[in-house]
Amino acid sequence: MAPLRFQLTMKIHAVQMLTTRLQVKHPPRILPAMFENWDLLLMPRHAAAFNMAVDEALLRTAASRARPLLRIYAWEGQPVTFGYFQKFPADLNLTGPIIRRPTGGGIVYHGDDIDTTYTVVVPPGHALHTMKTGEAYCALHKAVAAALALSVPLYAVAAAQKGQYQCFQNPVAGDVVDNGQKLAGGAQRRGKSGMLHQGSIAKTIRAEQLTQGFRQVLLANFAPYQLTAEETSLAAQLTTEKYATEAWNKKLA
Repeated sequence: MAPLRFQLTMKIHAVQMLTTRLQVKHPPRILPAMFENWDLLLMPRHAAAFNMAVDEALLRTAASRARPLLRIYAWEGQPVTFGYFQKFPADLNLTGPIIRRPTGGGIVYHGDDIDTTYTVVVPPGHALHTMKTGEAYCALHKAVAAALALSVPLYAVAAAQKGQYQCFQNPVAGDVVDNGQKLAGGAQRRGKSGMLHQGSIAKTIRAEQLTQGFRQVLLANFAPYQLTAEETSLAAQLTTEKYATEAWNKKLA
């Protein structure tokens, strides 16, 4: 029989090998355990096409900023946005602009007395980018629920939406719902540039409330941010060449 010291050494080695294999197979996807620096971009009213262009410009430049960004913004007039995968909602008969978002989701009505809109952009490799879409969606919506001072669990029913639908009439898993009413939804776009989350809250809240929810849940430590000259120029170009065109909004090309 092998000496006791040899047997113990072999057992320890086997445990170490098993632990290594488990760590490789299931890498941890965790949010920061301490406060993390975020950029905070507060923007005044802009046209709907420009707002969508800014979000895409921020996604394209996320790697150069190298840290998460929360953008809170407003709209000129009362436009409507709709998800990337939906058909143009021509039957709405609205006088305001109807703009296709770069993310998915349903039809959303915007305006000062209608909703609060925000964007989260994270660089590639950030925890919110590497975790699964549903996990990141829930993490961000927990922050929104905290901002609304709600202790209710996130909506748990998985429902696949098909065709055209109104965003706030159709909650999906991870949405913020209180007493049967959907209060917050969103959609994400992911790629090599990072992650873009476009969110809407069906009530008007102050920027301080929203940032407090992010501090509480995501341990975000905010610093004021302004668009760079590069980001502003790129947003203007995307507005003219993409988001303000029929080719994009009606998918004619």
